[in-house]
Amino acid sequence: MKKNLLYVTFVNLVNGFAGIAFIPLALKSLGTEGYGLYSIFVILVSYIYFVEMGVAKYFTRTIAQASNVSEEQKIMRSATGMYIRITLLLFIITPILFFIIPKWVFPTNNHGLVSIIVIFASLDYLLSIPPTIKLTYNLGKEEFEHISKFNLISGLSKHLFLIGSVLIFKSVILLIITVLLRRVFDILYAKKFLKSMPKGSWQPQYAKGEFKKIFSQSIVLSMAQLTQITILSIGTFLINRNFTMKEVGIYKATFDLASKVSFFSNSLGMVVFPRFSSVLKRTEEKISLLNKMPLYYKISWLVYSILFLISLVIIPIIPNILNIQDMELFYLLLYGACLNAHANLSYEFLQADARLKEVIIPSIITLLMMSVIFYLTLDYYSFYAIGISWVLSQVFNSMCMDTMVLRKIRKSSSITTICFNLIISIGVIILYLSLGVY
Repeated sequence: MKKNLLYVTFVNLVNGFAGIAFIPLALKSLGTEGYGLYSIFVILVSYIYFVEMGVAKYFTRTIAQASNVSEEQKIMRSATGMYIRITLLLFIITPILFFIIPKWVFPTNNHGLVSIIVIFASLDYLLSIPPTIKLTYNLGKEEFEHISKFNLISGLSKHLFLIGSVLIFKSVILLIITVLLRRVFDILYAKKFLKSMPKGSWQPQYAKGEFKKIFSQSIVLSMAQLTQITILSIGTFLINRNFTMKEVGIYKATFDLASKVSFFSNSLGMVVFPRFSSVLKRTEEKISLLNKMPLYYKISWLVYSILFLISLVIIPIIPNILNIQDMELFYLLLYGACLNAHANLSYEFLQADARLKEVIIPSIITLLMMSVIFYLTLDYYSFYAIGISWVLSQVFNSMCMDTMVLRKIRKSSSITTICFNLIISIGVIILYLSLGVY
């Protein structure tokens, strides 16, 4: 697993730096309002992925548990059939979203442009389906060397396309069209770099009652993913409701930079989910893993806390090459992103252990908590209310996720770990306030 983690981490690190390079260039080229419109496209794409109802994770888990090639082929034929159904569903709901999103979800002065963005977001998802099916198979088989090659080429080409677009065209629509063009290249990259699926896997299978079975098992997973997506995107919605598109652009650009800290947690999540899925079905290995989780949590909290504290020292003394629009907001969002990245380990564990209902409830509470704190602090802290609400809600979210995993082990060990993590979190916040780096 260490080798796999190194592969994936290296690729995510390279793509992460490429993504960081894109943000200041996009801000300079598109302006804060243009970047705000582009962020709406990115958020809509993440929500449109909800139509797949968690089937990618479902098939990753089932492939990880498959015992032979014949079983793998049957699973992937079912996956192909499911994605064809999802495509038909998307054709039905896109016209509805075309009218609803600009009017009710992201009302702006550019009503028509947002409507066009909705169509582009649907096209982006449709073009992503062929690579997604192959990635699902490769993830289940833990073929991380193949996955890393694909992600490296795909990620670098994506950011080169995006950077080229903002440097040449300076147009939000042309930038989004560039994203769609890059998806076409992903289909070719998937064919070249990802391990081939069993012969016949692309022939869809529509067994009687299969759709209902898969839907019933994946809908909870999909709801869990939906709440996680909303946790990351609700800030944009709240800012759009209470400020102008300029503030939306400032917030989203700052959040995108801060959230790059999650490259390691994303790497870890990609590697550990199929491994957890395999290990947690065997009782002895599950007990052994659970007993190691307190140590993993302590290491994770320390690593992300140290990373945040280092940023407090380094960022103020270097030139603002990242074009950070608001340094105080950046630090608030960065620490919240560190907490969210830590919580990802527990999130992947609970998904792999099929304890999805336990993920949904605290995630909903986190969303409500963030919204309530935002509006309670809005009059006094104005724009910074979003950063304060993000940090406090993520403290709760990370503690809650860890507790749900640790309650399966000795009570004393669980309490010790949670107290340790809480003390570290409070200590970091106090140190941040006392340094006054903002």
